[in-house]
Amino acid sequence: FGLSNKFDTEFPSVLTGKVAPEEFKTSISRVNACLRKNLPVNVKWLLCGCLCCCCTLGCSLWPVVCLNKRTRRSIHKLLEWENNRLYHKLGLHWKLSKRKCETSNMMEYVILIEFLPKYPIFRPD
Repeated sequence: FGLSNKFDTEFPSVLTGKVAPEEFKTSISRVNACLRKNLPVNVKWLLCGCLCCCCTLGCSLWPVVCLNKRTRRSIHKLLEWENNRLYHKLGLHWKLSKRKCETSNMMEYVILIEFLPKYPIFRPD
């Protein structure tokens, strides 16, 4: 369903001077731990659903769709927690976004790191 089984922990050069590499690695490790916890269950339900798909007219795939949605929601919550804890203070915003794959027409989820605009605090209202 486009969700990776883990995200790359390599520190992007764009974030040099914005975030400590240790903080970046810790955040990505938390996301990967969430995926590691949820994806094996999703795979088991997917295999079971595919085996029973013809007999149930596709209804056996609903648990997989719901589990995938739950996994995405837990990653969204984790990224929001990380944003509120650290990244908004640094002028960054992390979010899970759906993108088209470079090599095919399939869609995948990626973590986008956006730079928040700085507010002019010395400009009068």
